[in-house]
Amino acid sequence: MTVFNRKEKTLRCLDSLQSTIEPHSDDMCLKAFITDDGSTDGTVDSIKARKYAFPVIILPGTGSLFWNGGMINSWKAAINEGGFDGYLWLNDDVVVLPPFWEDLKNADSYCLTTFGKPGIYVGSTKDGKTGNFTYGGFVYVNKFTQLDSFIKPDGKSFQECEAAHGNITYVSSEVVESQGVFCEKYFHGGSDHDYTYLAHKAGWPILVLPRFSAVCENDHSKDGGRSVFFSKPLKVRWAETFTKGHSAMYNALLFSKRCFPWRYPFVWLSIFAKVVFPRAYYRLYLLMRGAKQQTVRNEKTV
Repeated sequence: MTVFNRKEKTLRCLDSLQSTIEPHSDDMCLKAFITDDGSTDGTVDSIKARKYAFPVIILPGTGSLFWNGGMINSWKAAINEGGFDGYLWLNDDVVVLPPFWEDLKNADSYCLTTFGKPGIYVGSTKDGKTGNFTYGGFVYVNKFTQLDSFIKPDGKSFQECEAAHGNITYVSSEVVESQGVFCEKYFHGGSDHDYTYLAHKAGWPILVLPRFSAVCENDHSKDGGRSVFFSKPLKVRWAETFTKGHSAMYNALLFSKRCFPWRYPFVWLSIFAKVVFPRAYYRLYLLMRGAKQQTVRNEKTV
């Protein structure tokens, strides 16, 4: 886990970890590795003041690690200590639900029986107020346009996917031995999609757990930041788009280069079009990806 100035959410996440894993303490043990990337809201002191049934290791960040760097820092610390069967990616704004641990254990048994090896087990999250699906595993319906479709938990079976969000996702140690950790070139997000997709391509099973694993609000803007982007002058749009520290486009190019290299020149051209002709670009973008994706992502889950 990596944290930065979200004290209340972080404490709520850790409390949910404790309350949900206690019934499984006979056959499961947990150790939390948390990178604090310079919080000034008392996050570290608050964590230290609480008593948890599992060890909590707090690691200092540099102040500029962001999600990807912080997760790598925590992950490497856990690997260096050794002795773990797997590693759980967990966002600090996640509230773990009771079914998660039982589904996780069953996933490992199912995976070994079905595929002869362990894999990556993806927890799905939902909005605490609406019950809408928010994050989880997905497949690419169209690899050229990157149209994806989420694989929602059906309450009864393990479903295969091609890639996943890292909000609450377990990676078996055998996968880590083969695939390593997140790519360090990502600035903030994107490395979870990269890692899971490349693991899938390498032949590792990626399974969506049958029930919702956690509550987590989708905190991304509804229009993807388009309205703000449209209002900026061309010079600002250009600078922000092609600067590593500011733009998701940097990640889009990196992701294409690593996962779909044949798409790279088309992605670069599309980014150029987005900067110079943003409104026309987004109209074409939505047309190519179709309304289906919005339907899939916004559909209310039962």
